[in-house]
Amino acid sequence: MEIRFITSVREYAKKVESLLLHKEACNNLMLGLIDRILKNRSDCHLGLVENDKGAIYAFMQTPPHNWILADVENVDKSVVQEIVRFLNNTDMDIPGVLGPDLYASYFVKEWEAITGKKANIHMNELIYQLDEVKITPISGGMLVPATEKQYNLLVKWLICFGQEANEDITKSYAETLARSFIKNQSAYLWKKNGRFVSMANRSRTTKHGATINAVYTPDAYKRNGYATDLVASLSTQFLEEGYQFCSLYTDKSNSTSNHIYQMIGYYEVGSSTVYSME
Repeated sequence: MEIRFITSVREYAKKVESLLLHKEACNNLMLGLIDRILKNRSDCHLGLVENDKGAIYAFMQTPPHNWILADVENVDKSVVQEIVRFLNNTDMDIPGVLGPDLYASYFVKEWEAITGKKANIHMNELIYQLDEVKITPISGGMLVPATEKQYNLLVKWLICFGQEANEDITKSYAETLARSFIKNQSAYLWKKNGRFVSMANRSRTTKHGATINAVYTPDAYKRNGYATDLVASLSTQFLEEGYQFCSLYTDKSNSTSNHIYQMIGYYEVGSSTVYSME
């Protein structure tokens, strides 16, 4: 078994794509990032584990963010342990890690044993996939793409979304995100009676799927079904555009949102635990 970094993004994509596509929805983050880096090169560390038959596992980081572990079936605990030792021996910074519950726990236990430091769970997430929308919007209103005119609204709502999701979204970061959303035409709003009442974003796409994130409804508009109708309509749009499925992440502890997504047609396909290191 050999663990190494690959500097060529194109070579890395060629080696790991088929491995990651076996569980495409679960690996949407890695696949989406690889595609984004291919189009707009940015700082990254692309890790690969190979044996004499080829690639058996993948891991990566886009500094200064957390390391990402792939969701691949039947990976031995020792593989993840060796990855931690490899990162430690190459003096790589490890601010945190995220990945399937089991693999992330293997990673953290080995890291704690090596460093004597402590890792803390930041979030337990479920990964959902949808192949068919099961409901029809009933709240009234319409799906509209966000434009430059809604820039200030997106900034405000992204900050509020971060507070609800326990994510550190500063005003500066929210401004960066809002500009990116508008430029990429990825943000959508639900409009009812002339007012914008809910928000969602197409965060990335993979070969066969589109991922939704940043779903947010202000307190004044909650419990009216706006987010439900927004996600259902947006999911329908992506399927009609030719994607075979949609995916999204949810907070495992939020039974309300999990129930809503299941009602729309989403079903659980994987998990992701996010750890932050001391």
